[in-house]
Amino acid sequence: MLQAMRAWWANHSEREQRFMVVLGVIAFVIFLWLGVLRPIGGALSAGWERQRLALDRYASVRDKVAELRQRPAERQQADRVPLDQLVGQSAAEAGFTLDRATLQGEGRMSINMGSARVGPLLQWISTLEQAGVMVQTISIVPGAAEGTVAVQAVLEEIRP
Repeated sequence: MLQAMRAWWANHSEREQRFMVVLGVIAFVIFLWLGVLRPIGGALSAGWERQRLALDRYASVRDKVAELRQRPAERQQADRVPLDQLVGQSAAEAGFTLDRATLQGEGRMSINMGSARVGPLLQWISTLEQAGVMVQTISIVPGAAEGTVAVQAVLEEIRP
């Protein structure tokens, strides 16, 4: 095959050979430009744009964090609802009856419920967590009625 190509090349005049070399070089340059350099340039531009957007988001978040840290602690304390009131009110809104709710020091309380449905119970716990109350310990056992559970839990306020 190599000899066939050499014979083909030799059958052309010197002027045609130079013309084919020039065309080959032009085709190679076009390939480099369109196939390599433009895609790399586009990818670099897109990467720089994504970095700029990420830095803008970072600066925005950093500014908001600094603003929140400058808030006076007294104002945050004044905005806070007592834990027993928050738990009792949210339980009533969710349709639960707390059999027992006992404060165990500041920011901590123990609760007992004799009967609760699992779905609404987990939704209520999620609501508490969004309000800044985390479940320290929880015990869920099957309840007396079918489809219900009995719950014992210790809840703790998340402090900033």
